[in-house]
Amino acid sequence: MLGIVGLGLSVSSSPAQAQAPAAQPVPQHWISYAQMASNQFEAWLGNPDDESVQRLHAWMQERLLQDGPPVPTSLVVRVWVEPNGRVGRMEFASLGQNQADADLRSIMTAQPLSEPPPPDMRLPMVLQLSLKMVTSS
Repeated sequence: MLGIVGLGLSVSSSPAQAQAPAAQPVPQHWISYAQMASNQFEAWLGNPDDESVQRLHAWMQERLLQDGPPVPTSLVVRVWVEPNGRVGRMEFASLGQNQADADLRSIMTAQPLSEPPPPDMRLPMVLQLSLKMVTSS
């Protein structure tokens, strides 16, 4: 059975740390927004009813069973969120397969986040996706 692709916001890659000088504290509302976005992306990446999710999971599972380069365990994604909550732009290193890249992009841009980013938030958010197959019980 297919597992889920997990998504995590690593402490070392919060949006403000990627953009703000080290001497400035990261505003709590930026951290809260990044955590909210991370949770929503995680839910979208684990939606078993989404065809893009199904393909991405199948590709990951296939890669795990094959010889050759392994599936990356994490992926840094730079995300620009529009004032309406939609992901307007995202950048990440290729997963090594065009369809997998397209599926990841589709999953993360198909719907708006539940909230727009804070008006003063520096973008992009820099999130670290943890790409692990998890077995379901």
